[in-house]
Amino acid sequence: MVAPVREPLVLLPDPEPREVHYTLISVDDHMVEPGDMFEGRLPAKYQADAPRIVKQADGSEPWFYDGQLLTQKGSNAVAGQADRQRTQEPVGYDDMRRGAWDIDARIREMDICGMWASVNFPSIISGFCGRIFSNTKDQGLGLAVTKAWNDWMYDVWYSPYPERIVPMGITWLSDPVIGAEEIRRNAARGCTAVTFPE
Repeated sequence: MVAPVREPLVLLPDPEPREVHYTLISVDDHMVEPGDMFEGRLPAKYQADAPRIVKQADGSEPWFYDGQLLTQKGSNAVAGQADRQRTQEPVGYDDMRRGAWDIDARIREMDICGMWASVNFPSIISGFCGRIFSNTKDQGLGLAVTKAWNDWMYDVWYSPYPERIVPMGITWLSDPVIGAEEIRRNAARGCTAVTFPE
């Protein structure tokens, strides 16, 4: 049976920037991790098992990691969708505003809406706190992926705009000693926040 091809979502055009009256800092935003974020960031023995995007016949782009497909959901990045009734469908990157996963576009969108700074939580691939990585069957791989996620967040998402993005990492949840070490590793380079599960 052939999967039906999904019509792409329609995104609304950018609004005009408005005059900024107040300094706004959002403390509950999310990013959508880009499909190339783990490339070259893991030790060689783990690179082949790194999380990766696997495009499906219907156009959706789930992550594949640890033997599972982790589906991107429309509710993960709904800003600007013309038809909000479709938000629970699996989507691809073309169905999202580029600012969901590209830091330069994110800063531009923050400028449009008058937001000075933002705290960005992880999304689908790690869970909102790294839980998926900490539950990896191969715990060495899971820890390597956790560190790679933090390295990407620091190098690519935070460092180009250090005054605009609050650097928040994830940590290793399977072992409190290793988890504390990862928090200290991030703190030493300037991370000021960490996200935990409830």
